[in-house]
Amino acid sequence: MKRMVWIVFTILVISSLPALAASPPKAGAACPKIGASQNYQGKKFTCIKSGKKRIWDKGTIIKNALPSPTPLVTPTPMNPKGKIYSVQMVKAHLPVAPKNGYDDYRCFLLDPKVSEESVIQSIEFIPQRKDYVHHAIIFRVSEADIPEALTLDSSGTGWPCFGGSGLGGMFTSFVTSPWISAWAPGRGKDLPPTGYGIPFKKGEQFVLQVHYNLLAATSGKIETDQSKIVMEAVPLTETNVKPLNIELFAAPVELACPEGVTGPLCDRAAAVKDLAQRTKGGAELELLGIAALCGRNPFFPVPDVVTKCDQKVRSNYTIVTAAPHMHLLGRKLKMTLNPGTPREQIIINVEKYDFDDQSPIPLKNPIEVKSGDVIRIECTHDPKVRQLLPSLKNLPPRYVTWGEGSSDEMCLGVLSVAKS
Repeated sequence: MKRMVWIVFTILVISSLPALAASPPKAGAACPKIGASQNYQGKKFTCIKSGKKRIWDKGTIIKNALPSPTPLVTPTPMNPKGKIYSVQMVKAHLPVAPKNGYDDYRCFLLDPKVSEESVIQSIEFIPQRKDYVHHAIIFRVSEADIPEALTLDSSGTGWPCFGGSGLGGMFTSFVTSPWISAWAPGRGKDLPPTGYGIPFKKGEQFVLQVHYNLLAATSGKIETDQSKIVMEAVPLTETNVKPLNIELFAAPVELACPEGVTGPLCDRAAAVKDLAQRTKGGAELELLGIAALCGRNPFFPVPDVVTKCDQKVRSNYTIVTAAPHMHLLGRKLKMTLNPGTPREQIIINVEKYDFDDQSPIPLKNPIEVKSGDVIRIECTHDPKVRQLLPSLKNLPPRYVTWGEGSSDEMCLGVLSVAKS
């Protein structure tokens, strides 16, 4: 009886509120006109009469309905001279993995409509499907590459991509990397340190690469995604901050199946063939390229849970922040400037890597780097974890190599630098 009284009271209170035509319909809430209808979150709500009140009914499910796009809410700029640019994927995308795969890599062209030379003060990727968006990379698209991007995204549904954006003849994002920002679990708004910013020219656009990890979908249900980017930029004439760029440092990954674990994909050749099929050959080329870049024989690799790579710096710059990136088997990541010399400096040393916290680490004291210096990246992985994690343990055992898939691995350091 008390429950019925409470329900009746609640309905009366809700019904007494003024009708707001712009408000989302909700069962029992006041509505504007008998017979009016609104679609919301996959349901059609109809305004009905209940006693002397007009209320929304319980709603009926719309078959094959798409989820309501996330409203573009414009926040207030942090800088009084800043301007907010908010842009969403033109159309919702339903992730689909290649045959025998678990990952969908999709690129989308987004136009923030920046009308003047600017400096980015903050940028944020906001995923609609946080459970199975594995990572996102925001690339800069210059005017030279916009025609190609427009052709690839003529339908507004994006195009398949792997590694980089696929524009301008890029072989991979680790060779030429016009990154603006990257998102991974644990990251929110990308804020350059005080005194720094990311240059963005008039007429430039974004290519948003989203990696969907379909293994992580809640209850195995895949729904459409319509993520967005929110950026604050200040006109170049109104600021004197130092411009930031992205430098990437990668090392090969070669993880044999643990002792006692067997299966067809524990053979490296079979595992690489499977990787190539899942990524239409792109991952195999990247695998060979990174091995060669690090002075390894790409055809006769030596498996090890510890991997490292020394790379020479090609220009002068100051390291401002550093971010680690591995996948689910990663345990430690360390970056060192000029290792084994009197000028050795630790850039970052992550002893307990957490895939769900990949935020960039601001350096207490920015590090000066000269052309010809060496930066070493070193990673430690644990292949035994593969048999324990819920999202991986039911997959066939495999020899794990470098790859962008959730069941593959990486050893990657992402540095934000101010060039001289």
